Amino acid sequence: MEVHPLLGQLDCLLAGEEAKRAGALPHTSGISPGMRDGSAHVLRCLKVWYDLPSDVFHTAVSNIDTFLAKMKAQPKHLSCIAVSSFHLACSQYQQSLPLDTLLVGTPDPADLVSISQSRCSASDLLRMEAILASKLEVSTSSQQGMPVTPLSFLRVMSAVSRAAAARLEVTPLPRAVPPPHLLHQLEILVCDSSTLKFRPCELALALLCTEFQQLCAKHPSNTTALMGFVTELQKYCNIQASHFVTLLSEVVAILERYNAEGQVPHRQRLVWKLSNRTLRHLRPTDRLRPTLPKICEEAASAAGDKACQLRLRSASECSLESECSDSDTGYKAGGSDTESDVEMEEPRSWARIVAAS
Repeated sequence: MEVHPLLGQLDCLLAGEEAKRAGALPHTSGISPGMRDGSAHVLRCLKVWYDLPSDVFHTAVSNIDTFLAKMKAQPKHLSCIAVSSFHLACSQYQQSLPLDTLLVGTPDPADLVSISQSRCSASDLLRMEAILASKLEVSTSSQQGMPVTPLSFLRVMSAVSRAAAARLEVTPLPRAVPPPHLLHQLEILVCDSSTLKFRPCELALALLCTEFQQLCAKHPSNTTALMGFVTELQKYCNIQASHFVTLLSEVVAILERYNAEGQVPHRQRLVWKLSNRTLRHLRPTDRLRPTLPKICEEAASAAGDKACQLRLRSASECSLESECSDSDTGYKAGGSDTESDVEMEEPRSWARIVAAS
C-alpha cells in the first residue's frame, strides 16, 4: 500500500475529529464519570453478547459522550440512553456497510432491553433513540452517520506504519490491521472517562506506541524505524511531545490497573426473572437453618449410655421386657410417621419468601 493515500484518509479523520469531539463530561450534569464508565462496560458486554464488531461499541460510546456533553440528563435515564445509543450505533454501522452486506446479530429492541435490564420498555428505547439521532444530527439513511473514534485512527495509523515499514524493508512488518488484543485494550481505555480529555488521535497513537514498544523488545533492530513512525505521526497530528509523554504514561497506568484488578470495578446487579412453573420446582429454602441446633452434652451422653444398654440386651429376653425398654427410651409405634409428617410439612409460598427477602 502507498503511504500518501493513507495520509489522505488520516487528514479526513483529523478534520472530522474537531467537529465531532465530545470533550469531558460537564460538571452541571447529574451523571458522574463513574456512572458513565459503568454504562460503557455494560455496552461492552452487550457487544460481546451479540458478537458485534468493535465499531458498534466505539460508536455507541461516542454517541453517549457527545449527547451528555450537549444535553443535561438525569442518572435514572442513563441506562435508557446507553441502550438507545447502542441500538442507534447498530443502525449507523449497518448504513456504513455495502448495500449487499447485512449486519449479523442486530439486536431487537425488546431483547436488548430485557438482556441489559435497563428498566425501560422497547418503546422508550425507540423514543430515546429518535431523540439521540436528532440531537447528534445522525442520519441513518446515509453513510456519513459514523463518528470519528479512536478506532478509526488506530486502523489508519497501523496501515500507515506498515506501508512505511514496507518501503524501508523492515522485517518483520507491523500489522496493517490492529490485532484482537489491541482492540481489546482500546475498548478498556474508552471505558475510562479520564481519557475523554484526550483527542481520539492521541489515544490511538499512544496505544500504538505501547504495541511498538513490545515489538522493539522482541526485535531491537526495528526500534529506530518503529519509534520513528510514532514521532512522524505525532508531528502529523500536531501533538506536543511533552503532552504525548504524559498521555502515554496515563494510558500505560490504565492498562496496568485493569490487568492487575482482582475484582470487577463495575458490577451490574442482575435481577433474575422466573416463571411460576420454575418457582414451583425450585427447592424451598425457608426451612433451612444457617447453623445446626445446639446439642446438650449431658443429654447426649445419657442417650448414648442407654443406646449401649439396648444393644447389649440379648435376644433371649422376654418380649415384655423389650416393650418396657422401648417405652423407657421414648420410642412409640408410629413415631417415624409423625416425624415424616413434620418434615413433609408444606413450605411457605415463594411469593411470601420473595416478599420477605
